[in-house]
Amino acid sequence: MNPRQEALIEHLLLQDAIEIDSIDNQSGEMLYKIKDKMKEVSPEIFQQLTDQYNHHMFQLIDQGPTRMTWRLR
Repeated sequence: MNPRQEALIEHLLLQDAIEIDSIDNQSGEMLYKIKDKMKEVSPEIFQQLTDQYNHHMFQLIDQGPTRMTWRLR
């Protein structure tokens, strides 16, 4: 991650727009959870993330029914 990205992540953490969620087991990268406050802190980033989410969901819907395995905890 470059210094600009690190500064943005730190800013969003301090503004309570994101929170640390977990670490990716394969890549070792930190994973973050987007909070509702992101709408106020950075509406542009919030809109980009919403668009990405919708795009991926529509791709899944377009694939039609697929087999899914659920793990109950």
